[in-house]
Amino acid sequence: MRNFGNDNKYQFDAHQNEEWFEVHSTAVTNTNPGSMVHVTIDVTPICPNMTDNEFRVIAKRLLGWAVTLVERRIGDLNRNDAATKQRMMYWFNRTDDSTRQYLLAGFSRHLAALRDLTPACLVRSDPDLDRMLGCMPNLKNVDREAAHVCGPNTERRLISIGMKFCNGLRDQNMFGDSRLSTLIHEVTHFSDTFGSGDRRYGLDPTAAEWARNNPDEALRNADTLAGYVVYGEPLFATQ
Repeated sequence: MRNFGNDNKYQFDAHQNEEWFEVHSTAVTNTNPGSMVHVTIDVTPICPNMTDNEFRVIAKRLLGWAVTLVERRIGDLNRNDAATKQRMMYWFNRTDDSTRQYLLAGFSRHLAALRDLTPACLVRSDPDLDRMLGCMPNLKNVDREAAHVCGPNTERRLISIGMKFCNGLRDQNMFGDSRLSTLIHEVTHFSDTFGSGDRRYGLDPTAAEWARNNPDEALRNADTLAGYVVYGEPLFATQ
């Protein structure tokens, strides 16, 4: 253990960017009766192609970008200018005030949820965790899944990370799926944001065409809502 500071009683460094973590804040030895703490730690990394420290750095950057983009869409919806209406028409085939208010309210809740997220909320996908949270685990196409959430889990807001997120997506993509769009997609699933479903997957021109032909479904479809936020946006600088 290194870089001892003043973070806790025994001066253990428990910063988020370390590759170890504190498991008990009061007991250092078992010299006090009843003070022994037994723990089981699964050290399997979230992504096999990077350390958890590297993953947390990426996650922090992605969450910051997601907040920026959702803030941008909320600003658009408040202005309700020609560009806003054009984007609404492209993804939902509607520009009426009822739809605008629906999106404004939903993305305001979405933004509040995003701001509460930290890299620690992104965890390795685990069927037992899904069961503990009260959701049935998805045991199909696990290797091709980017991420999933348990929608009613609005207290802990954990996002389970799959293999596609680790090694099948870029951080950002102007006209397709990315790690960034995946996080925005997943947050729309929480029951207190949009409570969205997955009627249709994918971000591409055919996804927008489907959305325009099915606007009622599109307004409750996670990838359509994510597409409305990210599609065509300039890439963020990574340096």
